[in-house]
Amino acid sequence: MSQDLSSALEKDHALGQEHAKKNSAKRAKQDFTAEEYVIISESSEYKALVKKKSGFIVPISILFLALYILLPILTSFTSALDGKAIGDITWVWLYSLGLFIMTWVLCMTYVKKANSFDEDASKIIEKAKDGGYK
Repeated sequence: MSQDLSSALEKDHALGQEHAKKNSAKRAKQDFTAEEYVIISESSEYKALVKKKSGFIVPISILFLALYILLPILTSFTSALDGKAIGDITWVWLYSLGLFIMTWVLCMTYVKKANSFDEDASKIIEKAKDGGYK
């Protein structure tokens, strides 16, 4: 029984090594040199992608943080959210609910936008693989 176990472990080890060799060969085909990375990062397509991403991420992050930080400020230093909005529900509860909704909307928006960023990045990678940045 121990021989069966040891032979099974040896087979698994051999398969694992074979799989690792295949993966390293794939990675070697996809990897770029440091010089190629520099050339790609200086390309107009890459700079446009970075500018596009920053133009989306920075304002959304500022909005998100500002609205979240505003809640403790409004509840601690003012009475603006203390009033009743609907029945016994105060404005602070509605504001808090709005923050949850905002978070979901921003996450869904980012995921959709990130797909277009990924497509642009894939085009840059394909161009680099085809030797377009040499």
